[in-house]
Amino acid sequence: MRSGFLSLRSGLRSKILLLTALPPTVLAAAVLLTVHRNVSSHVDSTSIHENLEHSATVFESMLAVRLRALAGGAEVIARDPRFFSLVMLGPAQRDPHFVATLKGTANDFNHITQTDLFEVFDRRGQLLASVGARHTERPARANLVREALEGKTITRVMAQGADHFQVALVPVRADRRIVGALMLGATIGAPLARELQAQMRSEVTFFSNGRVSGSTLTNRQDLGALKSWVAARAASGQSPEDSKVERVEAATQTYLTLARPLPKAAGDGQLYVIQRSYDPESAFLRLMQTDMFLIGGLAVVVALVAGWLFSRQITRPVMELVRGARAMENGDFDARIAVANRDELGYLAERFQVMRERERTYVESLEEAARVKSEFISVASHELRTPISVIQGYRDLLADGSLGEISRHQQQALLAIRDCLTQLTRVAENATQVAQIEGERLRLQLVDSDLAQLVDQAIAVARAEAPTRKVTVVRELSPSLGRADVDEARIKEMLSHLVGNGIRFSADGGEVRVTGTGDARGVVLQVRDNGVGFDAARLASLFDRSLIVREPGDPASAGSDEFRPGGLGFGLAIARAVVEAHGGTIDAASEPGVGTLLTVRLPRKASEENREAA
Repeated sequence: MRSGFLSLRSGLRSKILLLTALPPTVLAAAVLLTVHRNVSSHVDSTSIHENLEHSATVFESMLAVRLRALAGGAEVIARDPRFFSLVMLGPAQRDPHFVATLKGTANDFNHITQTDLFEVFDRRGQLLASVGARHTERPARANLVREALEGKTITRVMAQGADHFQVALVPVRADRRIVGALMLGATIGAPLARELQAQMRSEVTFFSNGRVSGSTLTNRQDLGALKSWVAARAASGQSPEDSKVERVEAATQTYLTLARPLPKAAGDGQLYVIQRSYDPESAFLRLMQTDMFLIGGLAVVVALVAGWLFSRQITRPVMELVRGARAMENGDFDARIAVANRDELGYLAERFQVMRERERTYVESLEEAARVKSEFISVASHELRTPISVIQGYRDLLADGSLGEISRHQQQALLAIRDCLTQLTRVAENATQVAQIEGERLRLQLVDSDLAQLVDQAIAVARAEAPTRKVTVVRELSPSLGRADVDEARIKEMLSHLVGNGIRFSADGGEVRVTGTGDARGVVLQVRDNGVGFDAARLASLFDRSLIVREPGDPASAGSDEFRPGGLGFGLAIARAVVEAHGGTIDAASEPGVGTLLTVRLPRKASEENREAA
């Protein structure tokens, strides 16, 4: 007992130490985590990562806006009569004067659009005029021009060697037929990269099939490291669409890098890369972490010392209360509680002693009430047997005609009386058992028994008690059920109550399924019905050891074997007592309108306590 008190005192002291040390520890950890989170989020997630993602989104939005502007300008020009009237002239009508006129017209329009590419094609895809600052080559543009001449408006990123162009091709129509195509385009290269760098404070690099088409990186070694990283990603087969922010170790510093495919570019080799430096923030993070760890460690040490001193002042009177509670638990209501404190703990000890005296009086009254109740139930069940025997005798005399001939209707009344007498006899017997349960432990006669045989006998008893009910009882017993040390009569009675309740609460045509399994330690028996089921409130009191009064008009009160969702009687209370006397447990699960599942778990071998009781 003393070792138990010491362990309790040690546990309480540990808890006090924990509670007193926890707040400053949590505070220090919270400050540390807050600083770490803020700086880390600035370095990794919240700031740079999200800014890189945001920069990529903004850049793609810029490309989309530029592409829509190119497509819109091309559509307007292609519909201008001055333009399409020149393009629609056949090859036979073209001469140097025509070419000069077309180039002049194209230059006029290009002064308005200010695009890097401005190229006009005839209906065969031949280049008629190219007046922009840049020019395309036939292999790079052939497929795009062909699709435009088929009547499609094309908006894409075109790669030509180490260059990228955002292009918009629109068909030129005259007299409801396609007479040529117009291409407007803008360069994606170093100027755009520098523009993005100024707006987003990021390093930007464009790649075309592994070659740099434009970059803001001025250090060749940093650019070389980026090229190697892009080449390694391509060699590993990593999809550009699955890219995420990664660290790239360069010659001068470490970069957080995000690579994405250029929108509307053909092939995986058309990429743009956005980078931010990682080094300044990481150095600041390490410095802050070191300082905060030192402060947090100091706070924990101070908290532990204060908690230890505090625990000494509180554990001693608390242990006196624990000792008194232990004594009261064992039935000793007179154990002395020595608490000299005049603080809240002293007041608690004083009120505890007052409460203990009240508890003694209350427990004694409960014991007396339980004794009186058990005696009443025993006397009542015994007294019921005499009138039941008399009524049974007269009913038998009437039934066999000894007191005169009886009619068919009288015969039906005698059958009803017989059923009611059977039920009253069962109630009297069950009441006697409940009185025994309330007064003392059940006396068991434990023997090594075949559980499958007991289940069969219990099913037979339950069927016999409801001969007119049309409910199927299914038996599914595993060979692992085997044998166990049980009181055969009690187990058979318990199972018959469970199966009988399943039959009684299932409508005609329903089913009660009895299953059994086992292992080396114990067995599990389950009785499942598909009857009316119970709600949560009824389920909570399912195994109460008390008589449940039926409502007037309930066919159960008339002894009828018809389907009746009425009271439960003493059966389940007795079943629970039998299972617990064997050292087992019984549980119930139910749902209104679905059915009820009763689960019994019994040990394979009786414990020493059960054997002594037996």
